[in-house]
Amino acid sequence: MARRGTARSQDEVRLQDLEDAAIDIVDVPAAVVCAICGDPDCPGCADLEEHTQNSGVVAIVPWERPGGLPSRLWTTARLTTVAPEAFFGSLPDGELATPLRFALVAEFVAVIGLVGTLTPLLALAAPELFGTIWSDPTTRGVLLRAVAAGIPTLAAAMVLLHAAHGFGMALGARQLGAKPRWSRAVRFGLYACGWDLVTLPLGWLTLLVTEGPRAALGAVPAAITVPTRAARAFVEKVYGSDPRLQSRARVMGFVVVMAVLGVLVAATVAGIVL
Repeated sequence: MARRGTARSQDEVRLQDLEDAAIDIVDVPAAVVCAICGDPDCPGCADLEEHTQNSGVVAIVPWERPGGLPSRLWTTARLTTVAPEAFFGSLPDGELATPLRFALVAEFVAVIGLVGTLTPLLALAAPELFGTIWSDPTTRGVLLRAVAAGIPTLAAAMVLLHAAHGFGMALGARQLGAKPRWSRAVRFGLYACGWDLVTLPLGWLTLLVTEGPRAALGAVPAAITVPTRAARAFVEKVYGSDPRLQSRARVMGFVVVMAVLGVLVAATVAGIVL
């Protein structure tokens, strides 16, 4: 007898994982509970229907639910990476303080993991140079101070760049007459910091240990492909299917990121020279 089974595509598996492990779908009557702010006494947030998924069904990001910080952080970051279309396509509007905290924690952990990975690799690649630098108290002190200041600075810079990406998409949509949805677009950028946590060394090793080599290898190209996939899904959901508007929003998002990056590099160089 032939063994029977059902084969599911990778996208279906990811979407099912999103629904089961990450986004809590809460079915509430839109006339009773506001689908944007959740306040039963809300007089009605703007464009309510555009923020509901289907007849009052609202997606709640794992980070915005109760629970332990590590679990909420990792689940949200993982979903932004392995299921970007489903995650960002259903990302609801809301306040910015919560996703900002997520972005700062995600980037801080990601940068610490990067430094923690590169340090032993440097020691292995150039043990004599590393030993000489580390044995000199003055040089060691300067190095430690640079790392202590550099980790939060780099994390903050990455958060700024991701937020600029979302802001730029809203700006591009506004240029073609669409409602910009500033808050929702910046939320996109802040939650996009989850990509860095998963694709940088610490997150990749976590994925390898918890889900195995196949999942870890699948996350390798995510650093390149996820931003485009997420932006496309978000723009289509929020700003509509007009190809010209979609293109302008995505291009402007890239332009703003490059502009902010240029300012950050120039400020860094000026700080070093001066």
